Amino acid sequence: MTLIAFLFAAVMGKLIYIQIINSKNLQIKALDQWTRDIPVVGERGDIFDRNGELLADTFTTYTVYVRPVAVKDKYHTSLALSEVLSLNREKLFIKMLSKVSEITVKKKVTKKEMSDIINYGGVSGVYFSPNISRYYPYGNFMTQILGFTNIDGVGQSGVEAYYNKYLQGKNGYILTETDLVGRELDDSITRYIPGKKGDNIYLTIDYYIQQFAENAVENAFVKYNAKSTSCIVMNAKTGEILAMAQRPSYDLNNVPRDNVVELFENSKSILVSNVYESGSTFKILTTAMALDYEVMTREHSLHCPGYRIVDGQRIRCWKTIGHGSLSFDEGVQNSCNCLFMDMAQKIGAKNFYKGIEYFGLTKKTGIDMSGETSGLVIPYKDVKTVDLARMGFGQAIAVSPIELVVASASVLNGGRLMKPYVLDRVERDNKTIFQNYPIERNKTISKNTSKEMREVLELVVTDGSGRQAGVNGYRIGGKTGTAQKYENGVIAHGKYLSTFLGYAPAEDPEYIILMMVDEPQGGLYYGSIVAAPYVGEIFKNIFEYKDIPPSTLKPKEHFAMPLLEGLTVAQAKNKLYNLGLYYEIVGEGEKVVKQIPIENSFVTTDNIVLIELG
Repeated sequence: MTLIAFLFAAVMGKLIYIQIINSKNLQIKALDQWTRDIPVVGERGDIFDRNGELLADTFTTYTVYVRPVAVKDKYHTSLALSEVLSLNREKLFIKMLSKVSEITVKKKVTKKEMSDIINYGGVSGVYFSPNISRYYPYGNFMTQILGFTNIDGVGQSGVEAYYNKYLQGKNGYILTETDLVGRELDDSITRYIPGKKGDNIYLTIDYYIQQFAENAVENAFVKYNAKSTSCIVMNAKTGEILAMAQRPSYDLNNVPRDNVVELFENSKSILVSNVYESGSTFKILTTAMALDYEVMTREHSLHCPGYRIVDGQRIRCWKTIGHGSLSFDEGVQNSCNCLFMDMAQKIGAKNFYKGIEYFGLTKKTGIDMSGETSGLVIPYKDVKTVDLARMGFGQAIAVSPIELVVASASVLNGGRLMKPYVLDRVERDNKTIFQNYPIERNKTISKNTSKEMREVLELVVTDGSGRQAGVNGYRIGGKTGTAQKYENGVIAHGKYLSTFLGYAPAEDPEYIILMMVDEPQGGLYYGSIVAAPYVGEIFKNIFEYKDIPPSTLKPKEHFAMPLLEGLTVAQAKNKLYNLGLYYEIVGEGEKVVKQIPIENSFVTTDNIVLIELG
């Protein structure tokens, strides 16, 4: 009796386990045997600019499936699918003869193609699953920021990948009752479980400012037949990225998936992923360090013979014939390399390295974009005095453009090093579930030094090499940059990186812009001529768009460009000085053989004159 009672209890326990405890799992297994499910891709969240302009949308396409056991006439069905979908009929027919339960025929089928299959007649065992395809209303616009998705709607680059966890929708299913071999039952019931849309995200990008930047990089790319052009516009106070554009690029609705090299090169943001010897734009940081460490003041003066001897090496100023006697402000305005070599040596290696650490050049900025790299700096233990001198004017140190912009913004905003970011907020069902805020990483310089730097750099635009970034009636500051490029450790002849970094309004900077033209062709390569005008153009557009009133600056005088060709260097300099025009000199010789702008061109005191000697 005891054995019988034990066996009865065991059976009852098993029944309780099966019917109550494990019933849910068994129901799921049974449902899986009775049904065939087709996934319904959840709609991907939309991407908007800061003002609600739609930047990434979705539209419905279909995936076509075939269940071979449910196909009554395999030849006819394979023929219909191959004709409508432009597929190989023989390969499709062979797949239908296989024992597999389900075949994916084609993805991203249009609604018209689906209708043509249905209306073909005599087709059986064919099923359609709706899914979502990405659409970018502006095509080749913000390509590297937005990124793209794969055929399954998963982010692969840019914001699409970085914030995929928010954008990705939740899949649903279409469930159909079948027999044991997968044939749909005559009285079957189809159940539809809808997918759930992903979250919408709003960027810090301003569509209109982005458009200004896109136009600038496109025009510079074409005009100078450059290797690449790029531009960042950032809020200098908060770190919000307002625009980020580059060329070459591609249309996000026509991603070059068949060319892996092109896809990789043009998908990454060179403003975040690449590092460069930035040349004279780096001098902003050297100047700020010199003033903040109080190793120099604006009362300092110097003589530039065209070079300095450091560690027994002759390091040339960019103006090989020398600038002569200069004040501190004039040295910055004229971007005299000798002044910045003096600054770096007075600062000293220990403080210089401490400074570049404060400016965030030894680690990533933390921008919410994939592929960010950090600057390349000679290890402190290995740096020599000659290296330090070169670093002072932007050589022997490489930084990413975003690092340079963020560090320079701290020089202008009172010494606050901000974390840059492109995501403003995330919304779900019209409610904000995540909001980004400005983050201050650390202090770089004092407020007093920042004020002095704004004054010094404004003079670069009003009286120095940055004149072509000026906008009539507005106060703008900045710094030009013309960096020679290196290949295999030696200077690459004729290859330059032309840059301009500008900010406005000069008295209380809100906008900071970096424009880069890599390897401009055609003989012009100075940042003052190649890059600065595009920054001025962007600023002009921003002032109009934001309805920013002009300051009380006097309007620029207009006049005809005089003839300089044939004059001696001294005669040409004297004539330009009397007209209030800034000039750049190319070559060495006694007389002017070429000038830009040409004689009788309509110019203002904003123009920079290029003089070629011979």
